[in-house]
Amino acid sequence: MKKGTIILNHWAGEKNQSKYFIYTGIKGKYATGICLIDNKIEETTYYKDDLKDKEKFEEVGFCDYKNFIKKSLNEVKLNKKV
Repeated sequence: MKKGTIILNHWAGEKNQSKYFIYTGIKGKYATGICLIDNKIEETTYYKDDLKDKEKFEEVGFCDYKNFIKKSLNEVKLNKKV
């Protein structure tokens, strides 16, 4: 799974705001992600072994968030050069 993969958590209820999240990596035995809760970006964690269960977690898209962030930061650097 690539960082930036958008995941649908089938175990989350329809009103659960973390039902969809973006996978951001592995930290020890946990998979990390970001999701929107009350229109704010929040971090989320799941057991990394659980993400292998395709009945619980389904890959539904991709967000190239790393390159978006890099581009945004580089644009600021270029505009601030003296």
